[in-house]
Amino acid sequence: MKQAFLILLILLIASTCLAAPESGKTQVAGNFWFRYHVDRRDDSTQRSAFTVERGYFGLGYKWNDHVDGQMTINVFSSANQAGWNFELRDAYLNLYYFVPNGKMRVGLQKNYFGTVHDWKYLTIRRSLADAVGVVSERDYGVAFLGTLPDLGAEWTFAIMNGEGYSSGFNPRYADRQPGFTASFRFVPVTETTVGFSFLRDKRYVWSWGEQSYNSNIGYENRTAYSFMARLGHGPFSVLGEYLFYDYPIPSRDDPDQPVNVKGTGFTIFPKLRVTDKLDVVARYDMWDPDKDSDDPIWQPTSGFTSTDWWPEPWWVPQDYMDARYYYVKHNVYVFGFNYNITDRIEGEPGVMLQVNWQRMDSQEEIPGQTLDPLDSFIFQVRWGWGGLDF
Repeated sequence: MKQAFLILLILLIASTCLAAPESGKTQVAGNFWFRYHVDRRDDSTQRSAFTVERGYFGLGYKWNDHVDGQMTINVFSSANQAGWNFELRDAYLNLYYFVPNGKMRVGLQKNYFGTVHDWKYLTIRRSLADAVGVVSERDYGVAFLGTLPDLGAEWTFAIMNGEGYSSGFNPRYADRQPGFTASFRFVPVTETTVGFSFLRDKRYVWSWGEQSYNSNIGYENRTAYSFMARLGHGPFSVLGEYLFYDYPIPSRDDPDQPVNVKGTGFTIFPKLRVTDKLDVVARYDMWDPDKDSDDPIWQPTSGFTSTDWWPEPWWVPQDYMDARYYYVKHNVYVFGFNYNITDRIEGEPGVMLQVNWQRMDSQEEIPGQTLDPLDSFIFQVRWGWGGLDF
């Protein structure tokens, strides 16, 4: 089935290229990430693997000056080395009729919260809100995007599925509670951007230790805020983001009762352009999933004896190879460089080499557990073509 789907996709792209190159309205683009990833803790290798993290094939079509759209398929090898897989990454239509100086976008698209929607992966780690699980990189919904030219500002308002594009893991609970996001950004002076984002929706509260995903709690409210600023001067720039997250979890005292906790954190991301092709990057993230407590947001019962494995249900973000870090306050340090071998289009790399060292360091204790720093060494080659927005 997968082989047939891939052949169909290749034929579709090839036929599009041959049928309409003269019209100038169809765009074909691709984006691929080939990665070698090593995780080490306490002088022991936890993972060492080659993967294709992303293999985007995208089609864009412009009907006229008021209607265009994009579809993207991701063909990738999974992080747990379970083989190749497919997923729909984009499927949206832009309508320029209804929003002055803007557009309405309907379908599967990026999430407009914090720095998620314009994150360019200049560090391999995801943007802060995506990395710690506040929002997924993409979601289903309807978004309104506009600009205020006189103020040098842009705004978005979106009604989204609220569970991310991979909510099919648990279709019983998908699509019942759409979320609302709003964001505003403006440029007060040259090379400076300031922004604010807001999120409000409901989250299904899962029992931490239940691998069957059953819960007696149901939906509870969650709210998030993001404040960001980007400053630049010549070859140097720095991005900062503060994140606040009020969200429900099962109570530590009674797992069948919900309790809201407050997660807080921030990221500082400086970048230095050494040459036209070479950037040096660094990053520091701090995330505390429950700022009012020194305990993990969940810990095993007294009968839980494993010291090396904790449940890793589907809602634990992909940036956490070891789910235990997700439950405690932790720091993440990143240092590396990006070397742009050749351009794709103006301002966009065509072939890029990325090298990152990353350390995830717990700042809280887990009873009966030893959680040493986890060092990751990541070597990635990215290449792409075409002008679509991935």
